[in-house]
Amino acid sequence: MRIEPSTGLFARICERGSRFSYGRELESSRIYAKHPRLMVDYLRYNRAAERTKHLPKLLAELGVAKAAAMVGCEFCIDISSEYVRRAGLGDEQLLRLHEARESGLFDADQLLVIELAEGMTATPGVVADELMERVVARFGDKGTLELVHLIAWENARARANIALGIGPAGFSEGRACSLAPGQVEAEAAVG
Repeated sequence: MRIEPSTGLFARICERGSRFSYGRELESSRIYAKHPRLMVDYLRYNRAAERTKHLPKLLAELGVAKAAAMVGCEFCIDISSEYVRRAGLGDEQLLRLHEARESGLFDADQLLVIELAEGMTATPGVVADELMERVVARFGDKGTLELVHLIAWENARARANIALGIGPAGFSEGRACSLAPGQVEAEAAVG
């Protein structure tokens, strides 16, 4: 059994907020409306984690998209695919995210972010000191902290959305999306 979305006044206010922020009503806003304090804290941290001043937007969104695809959260894949596309990633890159190195479509900074997201999102997580040294050397302390917290936050959001049964919201409807690991294997079997 899943948590049923709220229909009360606070839920309607939250829906209005999601329409303003995302251009559509999000089921998650009505679910989190059942716990106002948690929702406010969630939104506060979400804004803090997403406010990357020391990291290019494309790289921040790429880290999120890679983590979302690895976890397999349908909502997260939907929204992160749209946001990384808006930040400048091409559709072919998005579709080849699981084979980024082999594809030759990603630059060195993008591959570094993907490698970090892979290490942080794997279970168990494995992030070598050498990798962190490269990330800090490239993005500095503040950029590294932003990137690490954003990828970690995406892991938390994705896993919560899966548990709560929050599915896609149509952000990437009719356009390319990154694929979840199971989809990659299915596509390979068909192809």
